[in-house]
Amino acid sequence: MRKLFFLTSVLLLLVACVPLRSVKYLIPDLGDSAKFENVAIQKANVPFYFKNGFPNTVYSSLKIHLDTSLIGTKTNVFLVIKNDSIIYQYLSEKTSLATRQPSFSMAKSFVGTLVGISVDRGEIKSTGELVIKYLPELAKNDERFSRLTIQHVLDMRSGFDFKERSFSPFSKITRSYYGADLKKIVAKLKMKNEPGKVFEYQSINTQVLAFIVEKATGEKIQHLMQERLWKPLGAENDALWSLDEEENIKAFCCINARALDFAKIGRLYLNNGNWEGVQLISKKWVATTTNPDTLTKRRYKNQFWATRDFKFFKDSVSAVKSLVKEKLNYAIEKNPDGRFFYAKKVYDYKAQGMFGQSVYVNPQNKVIIVRLGDRQKKLNFHRFVQEVGRGVK
Repeated sequence: MRKLFFLTSVLLLLVACVPLRSVKYLIPDLGDSAKFENVAIQKANVPFYFKNGFPNTVYSSLKIHLDTSLIGTKTNVFLVIKNDSIIYQYLSEKTSLATRQPSFSMAKSFVGTLVGISVDRGEIKSTGELVIKYLPELAKNDERFSRLTIQHVLDMRSGFDFKERSFSPFSKITRSYYGADLKKIVAKLKMKNEPGKVFEYQSINTQVLAFIVEKATGEKIQHLMQERLWKPLGAENDALWSLDEEENIKAFCCINARALDFAKIGRLYLNNGNWEGVQLISKKWVATTTNPDTLTKRRYKNQFWATRDFKFFKDSVSAVKSLVKEKLNYAIEKNPDGRFFYAKKVYDYKAQGMFGQSVYVNPQNKVIIVRLGDRQKKLNFHRFVQEVGRGVK
């Protein structure tokens, strides 16, 4: 009887704390915002509306292709926007455009943009500044922090000792997601690589950026999001942003909003940082973030992902012949499966999140695509979205 009482007490304690919540829920899902405390990001006083451009006979083949392809993919929303007009719209039976959807890691691109705005305003002098200028408590953890810049963190080249993928309820990433005190987690960060040397996608980078911006501005990140992005972008509806147990914003994820409002970050970058005549973020920041040469080589810039355009070959000789034929000068690399490849120049880019969440931007075709939904295995949505975007002329 005592053992049963003890076990019950332990389980109750676990449910009340972060590791227990992570044991209880284990895998993230689309309903996670209801499990966390959230703060509202208020909508604009004057909303911006995309035009309704469908059905459109010009894009009838696109509609047939997408209607067929999206069956059974657990997609809730799929929008194709060209020249500010919605030319294709897919909604699942249980979804409307009024339904809030989780961003997961698409939130990172919003935070990266807020860093850029702070640089534009002079609150952060440059991304070459050291992180410890704003978070001096990190200096004692490792001497390599004396060389860590904000740009390293923006580009996921910080060198942090932080494991991104783990199913342990006690891991740093799991505890971060399920509400542990993020300031404490950041304050204890250590290094495993020299800053700038290795690309490694780690959500904690974005949390560091949020704390830097808060320190630089004296404002909470949620207030900056509301006043510098969400309202100026003409958000039609309030968003919710999840908090940790100490009411710090989970900056690396967890914005819950409607699809058309997510699309507006894509429109901002498509228009070189200008929104209806107001330069919300500098052309320089947008040009640096979306530079095709940088995207091709680095894959990731300022919290945005490049899309991929790889060509694979059975041997290096075939790869060289292809480069000569196309008059290209790219590095040839070897894939783990033994094939050789090179990455062609890309112009499109995206905010990207778990389960295939995406705000994709194709500047050549003036196209924005938003895909929101659940985990599935039928389609590789990151590849599928870019194929659709490149095909819409």
